Order: sequence, then C-alpha cells, then structure tokens
Amino acid sequence: MVILKRALGIFGLVLMCSCTSTTRMMMTAELPSNQTNYKKIYTYFQEPPRRSRPIALIAVARDGENALWAVEILKMEAAAVGADAIAHLEINYTTGMFPTLRVQGLAVKYVR
Repeated sequence: MVILKRALGIFGLVLMCSCTSTTRMMMTAELPSNQTNYKKIYTYFQEPPRRSRPIALIAVARDGENALWAVEILKMEAAAVGADAIAHLEINYTTGMFPTLRVQGLAVKYVR
C-alpha cells in the first residue's frame, strides 16, 4: 500500500511538471557580437516592418497550454543569438491526453 501511494505521488509530480524543449537551427555563421535584451525583442506573425536578415529558426515545444510562457522562451533564445525580432511567428496546439504547444519563429537582425 505504501509503495502504491508513493508511486501515485511520483506520477502526480511528473504530471504537474511541464517539460519544455528548444531547438535552434542557425542560418548564418556571422552572429552579432552582442546579446539582445529579450524584453526588447518584437514578435511578428509576418515580415518585420524593417529590412532584416535571418539568423536562426527557433522552435519551442512544451507540455501544457501556456503560450505566453513559450513565446517568452522563444524570445530568450532569439536574444541569445543577438536577434532584434522574431518574424513569421507560428503557434500550434495539439490536444489529447497530453496537450502540446509548439511555438516557432525566425530570429532576425535588422539591417542598418
């Protein structure tokens, strides 16, 4: 009985913890020399309003339904490669026993 309770407790902890994974595919060897503050990165569902060049395609997958948190992680990953914005943002949600959220976008650097 004690083993069953312990197993159910561990199973409950596993269900409560959401897993997040990120993938980054670099599109250039020339990375900007400095990181960007992720809070200043803009997100666009289409082309950004300024001329830009692609840096990386970034994807975030996580269990659950919190799209805002997934977009924040996407912005943090884009800031790590020195991006100014995320273009072509896509948000996909699959339902079922384990709902999964996938957010992806193209990290871009503005051309001056």
